[in-house]
Amino acid sequence: DAVRALWKNGVYAESGMGCTGPIVMVNEEKVEKASDILAKEGYIS
Repeated sequence: DAVRALWKNGVYAESGMGCTGPIVMVNEEKVEKASDILAKEGYIS
């Protein structure tokens, strides 16, 4: 769901599985924008 929220806002992302659970991967140049979007959508605080 978080990946789709980023796609809707023009940020390409992929999902994956990390050692401690699911992760969202984005280009390092888009990390700040992605973080802002995910916070606005309620996925991170």
